[in-house]
Amino acid sequence: MLTLVVVDAELELVPPEMLDDYSIRIQAKKRKKPAKRMILDSNFMHGAIERAFPGESTRRGRPDIIFHLLQVALESILSKRGQLTVIIHTRNDIIISVNPRTRLPKSYNRFVGLMEDLFEKGIISGQDEVLLKTEAGDWKHAISLGSGQRILLSPRGVNAGIREIFRSGPGEDRTVVIGGFSQGDFLSDVYSLGSGISIFPEELTIWSVAMEAICQYERDFNIL
Repeated sequence: MLTLVVVDAELELVPPEMLDDYSIRIQAKKRKKPAKRMILDSNFMHGAIERAFPGESTRRGRPDIIFHLLQVALESILSKRGQLTVIIHTRNDIIISVNPRTRLPKSYNRFVGLMEDLFEKGIISGQDEVLLKTEAGDWKHAISLGSGQRILLSPRGVNAGIREIFRSGPGEDRTVVIGGFSQGDFLSDVYSLGSGISIFPEELTIWSVAMEAICQYERDFNIL
């Protein structure tokens, strides 16, 4: 079993500091939804983010990152074989557990709506099983939901080829930790796990990193 833990994902509802911003009110009116129940999305709220949190508008409000990551991960052979678990930890210490049988919307706008429902209800079910659920917890709790050797992937880590990341450790269970943001570094103290491993000399998108880890796990443990 491979557990993929995304730490410090930039996935959150519109913060209280932004609720009275005029552009947020316009978005809320257009969507016929209270602003406090909307997902923060820099595609439409970049200026409002910058007004409330100067210097953070290029990082915060990136649900698109998790959208792309989950499309890649849940459509993998590993996931379809029931051997992949995805755990998402957000900057506000909300943990989202993703059932590998979840079939997410292919439309980004529908995905955002689904995340808004999840944050409001705390659980999304279908066909008598839980598909998505939230709970309060920090990054340490998020990675504790995985099993086996813990592997931190980070551009700051020790350079190593992708073939090396699963070579050591007893059994087949692994927990891979990656960041859930487009730039900058972890907000959480993940480097207490160690310096981490860098699998490529250039920075990669997190869904590319996830794909490489999943595919290497499939090869190393003969999942294909």
